[in-house]
Amino acid sequence: MKKFAFLLITLVFATSLFAASKNSATIVLRDSVSVGASKLPAGEYKVTWTDPGADSKVTFAQGKTTVAVIPATIVAGQNASVSVLTATQGSTLVLNGLRLKTADVTFGNNAKSGH
Repeated sequence: MKKFAFLLITLVFATSLFAASKNSATIVLRDSVSVGASKLPAGEYKVTWTDPGADSKVTFAQGKTTVAVIPATIVAGQNASVSVLTATQGSTLVLNGLRLKTADVTFGNNAKSGH
């Protein structure tokens, strides 16, 4: 019975880790960008997101510090590589979206920082 309980606890823990990693990725911004009302300096970020949909949220964190939470549209999918999609608006580099291994993320023009 102890082996069964241990196996069950291990399975639950492994399942929760898999679920958490499914909605996260690491990206590198080579330049500072604007997204919504937030400015993200160049650097490495852990990106996590809520379930796919038009009313999703994307969190950008460096270490344990949340830098920004941005509304986004997320479509589940399979991509071969990670891409950062930017555009220049005036003199500002704007983050329009992310192409991640398991999702496509699009940030709207009217996105506002949730943090």
